[in-house]
Amino acid sequence: MEDLIPIIAILCTIGLPITAGLVIGLTSVKNDHKERMGLISQGIIPPNKSKSKSTPNRFVSLRNGIVLVALGIGIMVGFLCSEYLEIGQGNEFWMTGASVVFFLGVGYLVYFSVTKRMPLAQQKEDTEQE
Repeated sequence: MEDLIPIIAILCTIGLPITAGLVIGLTSVKNDHKERMGLISQGIIPPNKSKSKSTPNRFVSLRNGIVLVALGIGIMVGFLCSEYLEIGQGNEFWMTGASVVFFLGVGYLVYFSVTKRMPLAQQKEDTEQE
């Protein structure tokens, strides 16, 4: 009986989310099909759902790039501080965590200052494309 508990736990943590996703996805497809067939039976031709590629929002890409660079710098500085500074000896986790959070904050401030200087019309145009 004790061997059965880990097997059930693994099946529940992996199997249940996959099964739930499949059920929700199939139900959504089935409902879309019923709606489409109902419109066709009434003589209404439903519009095709086109999967057009949207233009990527440059501000999201800029933010992600700045934040990832800041994250990398924070990890490197944290490791260097924990290795070479006296205060970091024995506090490796806290030094790394603090430097990562600090540099992520700096990254978000850099992103804010960069987008603040851009014209407002360009910002609205990019957010409408998303």
